Amino acid sequence: MKQRFDTESHFMTESSISLEILQEVTRIANSTLDLDETLQNIIQVIKNKMHMDACAIYLIDESDGLLHLKASMGLPDDAKRINLKIGQGVTGWVAQQGTSLALSEAMQDPRFVYFPEIEEEKFHSLLSVPILADCPPLGVINVHSVEKRMFQLEEITVLETIAGQVTGCLRNAIQFHQNQMMLKETRILYDISLAVQSTLKLEHGLWVILSAITMGEAGGFNRAMLFTINDKTQCLQGIMGMGPDSQEDAVRIWTELDKKRGSLLDWVIKETQSDLIRNSKFNSFVCGLSYPLNPNDNVLSETVLQKKPFNITHAKEHPLVSQEFIDALGVDTFATVPLIAHEEVLGVILVDNRYDQKRITEENLRFLTRFTVYASWVIENSRLFSKLLDTNRELLSMKEQLVQAERLSALGEMAAEVAHEIKNPLVSIGGFARRLKDKMNTLSKKREDSDELKSAANYSEIISNEVERLERLLKNTLIYSKSGALETEECQINKLIEESLYMFKSGFFEKNINLVTQFEEDLPLLNLDQQKIKQVLINLVYNSLESLSMGGMLKIQTYLEDYAQKQKMVTVRVEDTGGGVPQDIFENIFNPFFTTKHSGTGLGLSICRKIIENHGGSIRVENQIGKGVTVYLHLPLQMGLDYYKN
Repeated sequence: MKQRFDTESHFMTESSISLEILQEVTRIANSTLDLDETLQNIIQVIKNKMHMDACAIYLIDESDGLLHLKASMGLPDDAKRINLKIGQGVTGWVAQQGTSLALSEAMQDPRFVYFPEIEEEKFHSLLSVPILADCPPLGVINVHSVEKRMFQLEEITVLETIAGQVTGCLRNAIQFHQNQMMLKETRILYDISLAVQSTLKLEHGLWVILSAITMGEAGGFNRAMLFTINDKTQCLQGIMGMGPDSQEDAVRIWTELDKKRGSLLDWVIKETQSDLIRNSKFNSFVCGLSYPLNPNDNVLSETVLQKKPFNITHAKEHPLVSQEFIDALGVDTFATVPLIAHEEVLGVILVDNRYDQKRITEENLRFLTRFTVYASWVIENSRLFSKLLDTNRELLSMKEQLVQAERLSALGEMAAEVAHEIKNPLVSIGGFARRLKDKMNTLSKKREDSDELKSAANYSEIISNEVERLERLLKNTLIYSKSGALETEECQINKLIEESLYMFKSGFFEKNINLVTQFEEDLPLLNLDQQKIKQVLINLVYNSLESLSMGGMLKIQTYLEDYAQKQKMVTVRVEDTGGGVPQDIFENIFNPFFTTKHSGTGLGLSICRKIIENHGGSIRVENQIGKGVTVYLHLPLQMGLDYYKN
């Protein structure tokens, strides 16, 4: 009877202790959201109330998937360095299986792994229970006993109940941590958005973004690299890199950051203005990287094509990561995130932790993904701003062209009026001057001894030549000022060129000019004003002859081509080896009345362009200083067809 009473009394005592432990743990769990403080207080209650020699709580870290010692009592300080793989040792086995394990002789169990940091040789018995959520387990609670003991069902049940309460603490702490991180991220993103809005310059805005990504308070990545799509080469081109140049440089930067005071916004704006960032070796390295935008070729291209991030944890084993890429970056772990604006991928941001070797978690990646919205916004706004500037420049240019056209139109009308007023009396003067010249030449031949007659004959010749020059000037002025009515008929362009060249036959011989012609046969007939086209051809050949004063080559070609990928055009190509035209002169060659010649009107090429444009064509000039000038005449097959339209 006394033995039964003692047994019942012991059971009541154990039950009351268990209840006391659970009540105390519940109180601790509800008293604070600080997880570290909560776990340490729970450890103290377990150790003291259950009369254990040591107690420890291990939690699984999402960043590396390992069991980390988060709280302990009765274990050496070195035990804090232990990180266990899932399945490693008794603790790892319990975490893997989600099953409690009570061992009276722990070191004799085949699952036991000795860790000298724990000094496990001092402990005989071990009770290990999993901290369970849904799946997988969150961690493990261990209690150690120096003396050999058989753990009672009541003890196992109490510890499992405590583990359940720890699960609730973890959930609350995780939720609290997530809320705090969300608030922190919101504040950071707000500061960065203000920093980005402080400039319309693309480069500065992107430096702000990358700086924030690599700041410990924000992204906290060691390095960040920006790649944008080159539409011409269809490659992802590195344009910017932010990060230390070496391990020593990384330590120095982190030390300086710890000393920084003030807002994130102020720091980012200040740091991005430093030339040290732009001139860093790492930035130069990133700017030299380029990868093709091909399917299944590399992780960067797939980030663009699939419009999704990649978190590469083992680059050597990943099919989209080449050994060359790994060698270039010097890391086996990195992440890529696309920059997307209006469903269009603009580029990719790549981040890594080369120097502190921290694992990039899914939480890091989610934050980075949200963060890249601002980078995309910076690029898109800068692109729109550039387009706006280009549009303004085009409008200003069009305005200037319109003003110039109005001036030229007014000048043309005035010139036409003046020319008409001068033409009639000039014709009379010219006719009498030429008759006077002929008469004086006849008289001087009859009376060779008359010096006065010879002088008079010279004067009359000068008058006649000057009148002819004025007549040419008036003719060109009238041609330029006229509306451009054409008298067209079907003709062969090759034949017109040959007829024009015949006029210069003697000039080619005298100046030792090598004339080369390459005419495409069976060119279609063109509707042309033959006289005006001849005038263009003669003007071009004459200009080439003047540039070839010391001899050289004149090459004339004709061929059929697709001009501007819109309409077939007949092209006349006139090329000389006259050494080209100085740039300041070349810029004005089509300006009316601009000339470097003593006897010219400055209307030659202006008239040529007007004639060709009146035919629905175009004229283009290429100038190579030291080599020569090449003129292209593009003539449509059908008059009046707008070849800029489909």
